[in-house]
Amino acid sequence: MNRYLCISVTLLDSLFHGKGDEDAPEWPPSPMRLFQALVAGSRAGCRNAEWSESKAAAYRWLERRKPPIIIAPPARPAAGYTLFVPNNDSDTKFERHERLAEKTVRPHRILGDRPATFHYLWDIAEDEWEQARPLAEILGAEARRLTTLGWGIDQAVAQGRILNRAEARVLAGQRWRPWDVSFSSRGKLRVPKRGSLDDLERAYEAFRNRLSMKLPPGAREPKVFDTRAYLPVGALPPRPHAAFELPEGVAFRAEDAAKVAAMLRSLACQSAKEDEAAHTFPGGAEVYVAGHVEHGTDVTPARFSYLPLPSIGHEHADGMIRRLLTAEPFGGNGVHATWAQQRLRNGTLRDEHGNERGVLLDLWRRSSRRVVELYVRESKCWHSVTPVVLPGFDDGKQKKAERLFLKALVQAGIPIEGVESFTLRKAPFWPGATHPRHYFVPEYMRHFSRWHVAVRFREPIPGPLALGVGRHVGLGLFAVRDDAAQGASG
Repeated sequence: MNRYLCISVTLLDSLFHGKGDEDAPEWPPSPMRLFQALVAGSRAGCRNAEWSESKAAAYRWLERRKPPIIIAPPARPAAGYTLFVPNNDSDTKFERHERLAEKTVRPHRILGDRPATFHYLWDIAEDEWEQARPLAEILGAEARRLTTLGWGIDQAVAQGRILNRAEARVLAGQRWRPWDVSFSSRGKLRVPKRGSLDDLERAYEAFRNRLSMKLPPGAREPKVFDTRAYLPVGALPPRPHAAFELPEGVAFRAEDAAKVAAMLRSLACQSAKEDEAAHTFPGGAEVYVAGHVEHGTDVTPARFSYLPLPSIGHEHADGMIRRLLTAEPFGGNGVHATWAQQRLRNGTLRDEHGNERGVLLDLWRRSSRRVVELYVRESKCWHSVTPVVLPGFDDGKQKKAERLFLKALVQAGIPIEGVESFTLRKAPFWPGATHPRHYFVPEYMRHFSRWHVAVRFREPIPGPLALGVGRHVGLGLFAVRDDAAQGASG
């Protein structure tokens, strides 16, 4: 059973003044900010005499952990204001009024009950518990010495403890999840990494000797840290993709989406093999491009999804496949999608017999971008275009099918907490679509149940969205279904 090191910090005021990179208001308070506050509490005043190698080892253990989950109270940006404060970079000037500087303040106002408490959860696996326990206990005890989180006026108290999964689940607040791939500037927070403790000690020594040493600008600032994108649980990062279109007169039936995906994958595999020396894929091309992973596992390695797009969005849409996507996993950095866009362009699709079936072109129809937009833009409400292949057989029972669909969400990396509601049915939602039994599925999926699904999320999520066992081969593909969908045509 996994455990968590939980450090809980309670702010004594309803305002949080911390700033992130580029002077932007920071929310939630970053793990690096907490790390700095913990070290400052352990080394402040007379406590510095109690500093020991065991405490340093505990902090070095913490800086090497994966970034924590953050549970924060609700908050909103408060009205900004300006302060006039002494400029600490002008310590050589004796007269205080001669070294005043403007400081713009844009705090966050914490909503709900006060005082507000933040929780930071570091996962500790069962097989490392014996080794990690004394280090986690030291950090739990040191947390009580924290005095501020944010600016000096953000006074706080903290405590550390070890929680099991059930205890961590009931902690109140909005949960923020770190993403390993730094995909954009949105939601980036600093996190400690190996060497952060030593760097903080260096920065502190530079501050202590600021008058006697000629230091370059920024010498007193921490420099050793990483950044991670944090999003609320239920929200998802962008999913980079490459879009293609078939020539005039070339189209495939939506029921053959898995066959079209197989042709696209074959072309990508051949191209990846030819570019083996020039382009590297996470886990290797056999996994990322070819998708050669063991079937039936709940979590699969990062890999391409091959998604033929039936024509939808209009009451007279025929559902024929004229456009195709190659998509990275959610949170991808876009490098491999860019490779696919450049490398597969003008490539020839071939069926299992080697016959030429079409050429991949850039989007060229006037309606194409509107159709593709229905599959890739952000929305709360999504309806399946091709049926979702559930990870199991439902025995003809609706309740069992619903449980299997929740399992499919988890397998796709989408937290169940982010789902507001969903509906399963056999009838299609889109003109041009048909009953799930009419769609071709690979042999290893044929004993699984298939449903059309409508799902509504609590937060808007970006596409392309594909769920179920066939999510990498064109099955279980969703599109946005709302008023904005009207007007796009095939």
